[in-house]
Amino acid sequence: MKLRKRYILLILLALLPFYKLYHKEDYCFGDVDLVIIGGLTLIFIITFLAIFFYNLYKITIKKELFNFTPLIITAVFAVVFNRALEYHDKAIFKDKVQIFNSFSKEKALLEIILFDDATFEFKTIYENSYCVEKGTYEYKMDSLFFYKTNKIDGNIVFGDVYIYNKVNQRLNPIYTGLPNFTLKN
Repeated sequence: MKLRKRYILLILLALLPFYKLYHKEDYCFGDVDLVIIGGLTLIFIITFLAIFFYNLYKITIKKELFNFTPLIITAVFAVVFNRALEYHDKAIFKDKVQIFNSFSKEKALLEIILFDDATFEFKTIYENSYCVEKGTYEYKMDSLFFYKTNKIDGNIVFGDVYIYNKVNQRLNPIYTGLPNFTLKN
């Protein structure tokens, strides 16, 4: 089967929305990203319809048989895109060990998620978006040390070292002004 340029274009357009859904490092995701993904998906759908109707035109003038390639590409895109949109912000291959919650001064929800492979995610959840910082952690005695992937100096909501109070199940920062985190059950 010969792969035509229009099908290569369709495959490339199908891959474009995924650049906003793949997050290897720290990221923020919100309504603006959803609009961009929607726009790229709309371009894909318009291109699919143009190719589909061009194939139907070729059938009517009896130059070609019906080609299922664009339908197969679109079906695969729809299934993978649906799963990617649903699971893009979840660590599906990691198990959560502990989750700590707090609130910032701006009333944003703060969440620290510790995973079984000694990695963590720190989420700042706003009304229409959220930001995620990633890195590794380790417990030493009664302290919890965070080693961030992209260290931001002077982060006013998330520190590098917390003391774990086992009685109250809280993380208390060693720096003043940072919020305390409570273990979520």
